[in-house]
Amino acid sequence: MTSEPAAPTGRTTHTVDADGTVRDWLVSPAWAAPCTDLDDFLAADGDPWGPDGRWVLTNGPDVAPLKERLAAAHPITTDQPLAAPLEGGPVAWTADGRTYEATWRRVRTGGDGLLDWSAFCFTPEYRYSVATTVLEVDQAEWRMLELHTTGPFVLWLDGEVVLRGATVSYMEPEVHTVRVRIPSRTTTVHLATWQVAFRECRHVARLRVQGLPVRVVIPSPGADETANRLAETLLSRVASRSWALESATATLQAPPGVALRVRVGEGQPWQHLLADDDGVVTYRLGSAPEETDEGVDVDLSAGASMLSSGESVVEVRLDDDRCPQTVRLHVAMLPSLSTETAAGGPEQWRREALEHVAGFAREAPWAEPRERGVAGLLARHALDPATTVRPEDLATALDRIRTRGDCADFEVVSLMLAWHWVPQDRWPAGLRDEVAAAVTGMKYWITQPGLDAMCYFTENHQLVWHVAEILAGETFSRVVFDVDGRTGAEHAAEARARVAGWMARKLRGGFSEFDSNAYLAIDSYALCALHELAEDTGLAEAARTLLDKALVTLASNSWRGIHGAAHGRSYVHTLRSSRFEETSPILRLATGVGTLNDAVLPVTTLALARSYRIPDVVRRLAVDQPEEWWGRQVYRGSLGYERDLLERPYRSDLQVWRTPDVMLSSVQDYRAGLPGLQEHVWGATLARELQVFVTHPANADTGSSARPNAWAGHRVLPRVHQHRQALVHVQRFTTTDPIHTTHLWLPLVQTDEHVHIGDWFAARRGDGYVAVATPGGVRPVQEGETAWQEWLPARGGDVWVVVVGRKAVDGDFRRWVERLAASRLTWHPRGTIDPGVRWDRDGAPSLELTFDTAFLVDGVPQGLVDGRPEAEPHLDNPAVRLGFSDHRTTVRWGGAELELDVGGSLETLERVLGGADAAPTAPRSSPR
Repeated sequence: MTSEPAAPTGRTTHTVDADGTVRDWLVSPAWAAPCTDLDDFLAADGDPWGPDGRWVLTNGPDVAPLKERLAAAHPITTDQPLAAPLEGGPVAWTADGRTYEATWRRVRTGGDGLLDWSAFCFTPEYRYSVATTVLEVDQAEWRMLELHTTGPFVLWLDGEVVLRGATVSYMEPEVHTVRVRIPSRTTTVHLATWQVAFRECRHVARLRVQGLPVRVVIPSPGADETANRLAETLLSRVASRSWALESATATLQAPPGVALRVRVGEGQPWQHLLADDDGVVTYRLGSAPEETDEGVDVDLSAGASMLSSGESVVEVRLDDDRCPQTVRLHVAMLPSLSTETAAGGPEQWRREALEHVAGFAREAPWAEPRERGVAGLLARHALDPATTVRPEDLATALDRIRTRGDCADFEVVSLMLAWHWVPQDRWPAGLRDEVAAAVTGMKYWITQPGLDAMCYFTENHQLVWHVAEILAGETFSRVVFDVDGRTGAEHAAEARARVAGWMARKLRGGFSEFDSNAYLAIDSYALCALHELAEDTGLAEAARTLLDKALVTLASNSWRGIHGAAHGRSYVHTLRSSRFEETSPILRLATGVGTLNDAVLPVTTLALARSYRIPDVVRRLAVDQPEEWWGRQVYRGSLGYERDLLERPYRSDLQVWRTPDVMLSSVQDYRAGLPGLQEHVWGATLARELQVFVTHPANADTGSSARPNAWAGHRVLPRVHQHRQALVHVQRFTTTDPIHTTHLWLPLVQTDEHVHIGDWFAARRGDGYVAVATPGGVRPVQEGETAWQEWLPARGGDVWVVVVGRKAVDGDFRRWVERLAASRLTWHPRGTIDPGVRWDRDGAPSLELTFDTAFLVDGVPQGLVDGRPEAEPHLDNPAVRLGFSDHRTTVRWGGAELELDVGGSLETLERVLGGADAAPTAPRSSPR
């Protein structure tokens, strides 16, 4: 006989973190409204510079004063009803005369305690959000409330305003405090936040209650706090062992015998599942909806840059209506059009790329082909010249340009390619007129009138804007452009000088965003378009030289279709799987090895180029795997304020060790000890989803609007030095670090074998090996979405050593690890001012490094020649050597050769910069 359960308590209860952070809330969505009053604060024309210039709209940290002025003009309205805290209940909010409505949604924050409404917004918008929770104490006491926010806020206790804030920060929250008396029983907390978004918008808040712990209460109809507490303890053990997924089904780990509800994507049906005796839960993904940063529409994102991460959110809860507690786990469905070994030849690879972009190749049996805008049109037309242009092919590009949304520069270039490459008789009546009106109505640089948040100042956007303006100006040379009343010819002339300066700097010294697997593809896209369509043949040939150089470095710094080098800018999903790299489709086109994904404009442009051909030596460099490759690439140059919003030199020293079985790459002593952004400082690569690396996390976020975040970039950059197949990583923490540790990414499910011995943790994939050591070794995270993928150091991880090996040279894997464990590691104790290590190895040079001392190899300081600092090479690897003062070099590999005439191209660019006659000719590529 069974008894009826007790009546539900109608609420769930939770504890705060050990530091008093409240992690359980009810939240509204982030409501948004376009910014229509920017001209009240900034001049739309005239000089864009100065403290009140419109330049601030496109820069993160420097825009804070303007945001605070905007906040003062859009104050949070406090004399409005506050919605009662009730899960699923109604919530309404009035802002700027408009009322928004939704329902309260339960959230449990990540480990950093941050409520997160962050978004990437293509056009300027005001953003409003509210949250509520309930605090409960048995004895009335004074508490200090500490609120961390990146923007203005109001905090209420039981309907009374107790704290306000008006400051705006960029990525890290500001801290505000108030001392309050919390009465016995319950106290309702309401929090309203405000932000204004110009591109990436970090919109977060955290509440900490100092002093004795409080109970957190979430009112929830039908819930029972005892049953839900049991559910909470069970859900804390739910684990997803692999972020990367390749099939329509996946598994979770849970306590054996637990009944769960699982759904993939909000609004999708729940799957009712039971964990088996081993705790395995198998669920279906099917055509899972893709999760993005709030505000980003993947279908509207520019095809030059792949904002889609392939991620979906898996929600898990106990299969009991009394238990509303939910765990949210991110997983990613991998692009399936991926190869690890080359088959066929260039023509086959080209056709496969075009069929993918055209939507003819289905990415998975259950997936529907994607519409890919202008790139899809170009690919379809190349495969079938009878193809006609459809309005929907251009809709996204035209909308992005007309609204002056971020990444509109990518779309202008795409439309110019379509204009010249798709014959006029393939266009419906009036559509070319729409394109002409949009392109000649566009703004092309910050000096031109208009208030918008388009990005002009990152290295890649600079190039694309200049190319877009050249191509638009030359195509419509006699048309007066709406933005400033100048003709297209005048716009093109101005842009030619700017692009000549940009290319000259990169030919001489390389990219400041070195080897970015996000932006190198975009640079290639713009350079190829310039080469194909520019009227100035000299400028076009200089673009070819720089594109050749860029693709040579891409191939040199890649391994089996994986751009596994250290990167000046990267994103979490591209570090976890090379299949999401924007450079991967280019490698697939050039070499037959790599992945076809959503970064379609660069690969389409290269595939359809009529004058440019990817050099054979690039193919050989990417495909041929030498027994040993030890390469170095030093980039040096200067940043200028009116193009980069920074004014200082830049330098990176990239080193690459490659063998047929493994790759190790790092950037040497790169801005060590300074704040990071999105730099990927080192990584060992053994497979497409087995890239091993360590970061100093800034927060728990993994999206693109937190820079740095949990895995992309470092809050404080480490010092790293590499010698061939081994490197040392030394981290100096600061007293303000919210997270005083580093962590390791090594997904165990992607390995064939692993071993722990002492301080060492080693893994094998095929015949490639990687081993890492840190004082006390590492332990796995065993729950959540990074289970057995994230590893935490036993003693904080301020020093790491890393080495890669291979069976052909190092013998049996376990014996290799035993030899490593027998080597001598002398750690500088944690807490010392200068953390470091000396590593003595049998049969290999000793390595020694601290944060403040020279990198020693067998006791000899590196970076010296004849006792003095070396003259650094620009490129130095088995295929090419180029000094900073060299004008010409030959790249030789696998029987192929390529001349890089840097000096000749620089002479051409100097002519353009000097204002000499550009000697325009007719476009070299006419419609077929």
